[in-house]
Order: sequence, then structure tokens, then C-alpha cells
Amino acid sequence: MPAAKLLRELKSLGVELWPQDGQLKFRAPQGLLDSERLAQLRQHKQQILQLLQAGERPEVSADEDNRHEPFPLTDVQNAYLLGRQSSFGYGNVACHGYLELSWPSLDPQHVEQAWNRLIARHDMLRAVIASEGSQRVLADVAHYAVAVHDLRGLEGERQHQQVQQIRQAMEQKLYPTEQWPLFELRLSQGDTADTLHFSMDSLIADWASAQLLFNELEQLLDDPQRELPPLDIRFRDYLQAERSLLESSRYQRDRDYWLARVDALPPAPQLPKPLAGEQITPARFHRHSRHLDSRQWGALKKAASERGLTPSIVVLTAYAGVLQRWSQQPAFSLNLTLLNRLPLHPQVDQLVGDFTSVSLLHVIDPQGLDFTEQARQLGGQLFSDLEHRLFSGIQVMREIGRRRGREAASMPVVFTSAIGLAIEPAAGSLRQVGHGITQTPQVTLDCQVMDDRHGLHIHWDVRQGVFPEGLVDDMLQAFLDELQWLANDPAAWSVALQVPLPAWQQRERLAANATA
Repeated sequence: MPAAKLLRELKSLGVELWPQDGQLKFRAPQGLLDSERLAQLRQHKQQILQLLQAGERPEVSADEDNRHEPFPLTDVQNAYLLGRQSSFGYGNVACHGYLELSWPSLDPQHVEQAWNRLIARHDMLRAVIASEGSQRVLADVAHYAVAVHDLRGLEGERQHQQVQQIRQAMEQKLYPTEQWPLFELRLSQGDTADTLHFSMDSLIADWASAQLLFNELEQLLDDPQRELPPLDIRFRDYLQAERSLLESSRYQRDRDYWLARVDALPPAPQLPKPLAGEQITPARFHRHSRHLDSRQWGALKKAASERGLTPSIVVLTAYAGVLQRWSQQPAFSLNLTLLNRLPLHPQVDQLVGDFTSVSLLHVIDPQGLDFTEQARQLGGQLFSDLEHRLFSGIQVMREIGRRRGREAASMPVVFTSAIGLAIEPAAGSLRQVGHGITQTPQVTLDCQVMDDRHGLHIHWDVRQGVFPEGLVDDMLQAFLDELQWLANDPAAWSVALQVPLPAWQQRERLAANATA
């Protein structure tokens, strides 16, 4: 019997087969695999392994005939869409990003021409999202006109007010998803620099996609005649191939892995809440930022490498330690954002789309572990989780909700690492990154870390009205202090992570004790 026919027959009988470390593994109902079928398996082992491995690495192929037909949303896109509804906890907000990029001078006409070329190049810049849960790329759209604000010659305060008005209008938008476009681009001209203001719904592009767009835009601004390399596949093609993985034995293994762990996953960090217990309406997010300079960041990376740790795991462990200092319980689940571009085609990294996935990381009570030991434990757990990423964190949260209720499934404290993933601008680029902010439905605190030649950039995007006044600044400063200690003092790695109370709280406690 040919290997392909044998494989189809066994699957139809309920036999699960999968490759693991070069071996053929299987799970079958008792008594189904008699001696004859076992002999056939042994005979065709290598061919069946090749068939299974090929099925777990689907190739992306262009589907030009159906390019503009509707296709399903990803789990994360669906969550973003549902999160716009006020009926969900910390909802009533879009997943959205805003960023300002400045150059010494920009030609408005060149900016508009370049951006329209990118709209034509990247399908997801022409996408609309239907409320029932599908997305579609429009074959043709109108020419996009970039609004220009000429602020030259205005006195300083007046110019600042004009920029603030632009930000107020753009930085926390809620786009109607069924109407194109799901982005906005404006240009403000100043006396010393010109600034592009970008607003984009994350339904159509993730952080890495935005970085790709900025770099391609700059290439076209530097040389309006430049021809960018043609794209052979589209985001729709990628998703169709990725979706085929859900029928693989690997997906079933990943599903089994997470469903076996669901009951043991603790809730999100239980952080202090304001006394009034009220949310700000409408929802607004505020960015709190810190920076680790290139010298300190280099020292921290070197120390991490000497201990066999990745920089991202070290930063994640420090973040978890700060959360443990303020959380009611030291064990919790942390919501991790993953930039999940599977290498299914050589051009996957050149596509614009929302490739985001999420994973829930179980942070345990460290119980006296020193920092290095805690980082190794977290890193090991994360590595194991990522080996089973086909069953997404969204699916895990749905299962938690089914078993324990919607409130238990809420995971609003997030860690997003783009360390080592920066798409650097070309050498000699005069581009400067300015003000930015993100917002995400059902999220209250998103710690975003990214690095470049200037060091480590730390941004905490926080939903206003959720935490007591001053708490986030205290936590963020403690986070920065821990990272600086790790960068500057080898002793920090061999002791338990200890986050002290902020100075003002220490003073209040001392004063209270003195009058007791």
C-alpha cells in the first residue's frame, strides 16, 4: 500500500500521527493497530515522516484569482474587533497606533506620491473589515490626499497648540472598519523640521509592518523613481497557508498541551485600583516612557549573554518582578504579544498585515530564587510555550472563560518585546522618531520594549482611570532601577529580585510608625 494511501486510511480511522525529533509518533484507539498495520507503518516510516513534515510546513502560493475575495480574520483580529464593543471589560476602544516621524525637510507632493505607491503595493492598506468577521482587499481605491499643516512662522506656543490639535484628532481614533481607509497620514511643516503624523488601525498592520512601511516610504522619498522589489504573495495568501496548519497533527499536539494546563493558569496580576473604581469615559491611553542608554544596554546584554540568557528574557523577568511587588498574588498569568511571522515563504518579512499572536505566560512565585534562576525558569517556560504556539493565547483565554467565566479570562497586563527586531533605517537616514502611543481593547497596561543603536526604549501605554494616581510612575521607575542595577552590578544577578517601596511610600510608612 502506498504511504499516502496508508496515511489517509489511518487518519480516517482516528489514528493521530506526528513527527517528533526525527521519529514517527502515533496515538491510536486500543486494538486498532494490528500487526499488519504496524508492519506497514514500519515499512513506510520514512515516506510517512516526509508527508507529515511537508504538511507542517505549508508553502504560500499566490492566489491572484481570489485576491479580492473575503477571507477570515485571525484570532487576534477577531479579538480586536470584539473589543471595540462597550459590553466587554475595558472595551469600547480600537487597537490603534499613532507615531510621529520627522525629517529636516519634506516635499508634500513627494510624500503624497510615495504613500499612494505604497497603498497600491500593499494590499492591507486597501483592506476593509466586515463586522461579521471577515476582511477584504479593495481592488481600487481613490487617490489618497495627505493633509498639510503649514506651521512655519508661528510663535512657539501657537505652533505647539497646533501640533496638540493634530495629536488630539489622530492619536486615539476609532475607524469605521467597513470604510476605507483604516489609516490617516498628515504632514506638518515647521521652521526646523517637517513631521509625518501616522495613525493606523492595527487590524490591518502590526508594529513590524509599520516599520516596514516607514522604511519603504523613506526609500521612495529619497528617490521618487526607485522601483521596490515586486511582491509575489499577499497577506491573504499567507493566512490561507497558515490556516492549513490548523488541520495538522502539530496543531492537535499544541491544543492538547494548552488544554492540559488551562486549569493551572492563574489570573492576571491583581494590581491596585483607584478608590473611586471608575473608568474614564471615553477611554484614553497615556504613554509613560523611559530609556536605557546604549552603554547601559550594551552592559546588560553582555551580562545576560554570560549567563546564557537572552536580553528579552532578562527584561521580561525584571518586569514580572515589578508586577509581583505590587500584585496581591505573586503568581499570575502575563499576556505576551508575539510578532508571529511563520517562515512559510521567503517574502513573508516583506508583507504588511497583522501577524500578531498572543501567549499566556505562567509567572510563578519565585520563592527565594535569585534573579538569574528566575530568568532561566521563565525562559524555559516561555520556550516550551512557544513550541506550542499554533493553539493561540486567544483560544486559551476562550477556554478559561468557558471553564471559569469571562472575568477569569481577562488578561489586561501585557508585555510586548521587539528587542532585536528593529528594522533600522538606511545608513545616513535623517529620520527622527517622535511622539507615539498605542491603545488596545481589554488591555490596561502594555509594557513595550524595543532596542536600537541608541539603547533600550521602554514605553508603558496605560489606560487612564484604571490605576491609582502615581502608581504607574512608581512601577516604571522601579523597573528602570532594576534594569540599571543589572547593567551596573554583577551582584544583582545572584540575589532575589527585590523591588523597594517608592521613597514617598517609605517616608509615609516611617511617619506612620513614628506616630503609632
